[in-house]
Amino acid sequence: MKETRWAIVGTGYIANEFAKGMQEAAAAELVAVVSRSEENGKTFAQRYGCDTVYTELAEMLQNARPDIVYIAIPNDCHFSYIMTVLEAGIPVLSEKPMVDNRRQLDAVLAKAREKDVFLMEGMWTRCFPAVRQARSWIAEGKIGKPLTVKSGFDIKPDVSDWQPWKGGISHAGGALRDVGIYALAMAQMVFPESPKEAHATMKSNGEVDESFHMLATYTDGRAAFLSGAFNQVSTPVTEIVGELGRILIGPEFWHPTTAELVMNDGTRQTFEKAYPASGFQYEIEAIQECLEKGEKECPYFTLTDTEIIADWIETTRKEWGIVYKADSE
Repeated sequence: MKETRWAIVGTGYIANEFAKGMQEAAAAELVAVVSRSEENGKTFAQRYGCDTVYTELAEMLQNARPDIVYIAIPNDCHFSYIMTVLEAGIPVLSEKPMVDNRRQLDAVLAKAREKDVFLMEGMWTRCFPAVRQARSWIAEGKIGKPLTVKSGFDIKPDVSDWQPWKGGISHAGGALRDVGIYALAMAQMVFPESPKEAHATMKSNGEVDESFHMLATYTDGRAAFLSGAFNQVSTPVTEIVGELGRILIGPEFWHPTTAELVMNDGTRQTFEKAYPASGFQYEIEAIQECLEKGEKECPYFTLTDTEIIADWIETTRKEWGIVYKADSE
């Protein structure tokens, strides 16, 4: 595989985790960093073996001409940056949630089609070997018909680890969109269609949801029990229950090392794949394979997957009365 030339926009926590994964990914090269602060950009770039830093996205696109741009900045900034990169005819991987509402989503999807370039929302969880194994077991009928999914991404970060923008309305934050999206994506992986109904309760911090709990129902009695929180800690293992057995993904389902198949008669089969660094290397390598093949979306997390989950989230937050600035623009 030829070298894939990556540019990273942003220098925060998730950008660092991504860059760590790049160092473990075959044929991945960091060729440019974009940061509002030149000092922060230089520190980040030097840490990961890059010597090219820009403070303006457009200048980077014109001069560096990367093969793909990874966007890792606050939620409300994603849309304009994605559109700028796509307009330049360059593929995009954007951190989730990719955009703030359906209008923005329609615009980025249309632009990607117009420019005929790759676009993906960064649901890295779908690319981990343990998750891919779990999907194979489901497809092979190992647990029979899937009946329920239980998944919660509930954390209570230490003040020193907290990024305040995630809990604010100005950057389109909230637990549902930041951590809860992973739980919804687990349900959507098992039940690919939109739920018939989603009943959700949430605790507000005065601006956005600080935590939520949800029951999503599907045809024939299937259901998903989901949660996301910044103010509490729960079991971080996803359980997928079927007629013949169940699958456990963990120990933290959003970046797992293990998938366990437990049959109703008690027999077990365990898949385990430990990994160095952050685990972002699996998403990076999957995308590089897509680019090599000329594919315009990733089979592990398609644009249809993004659309279903985005509509689900938007309906829920509007039912809660959470309105972002982008909704009125």
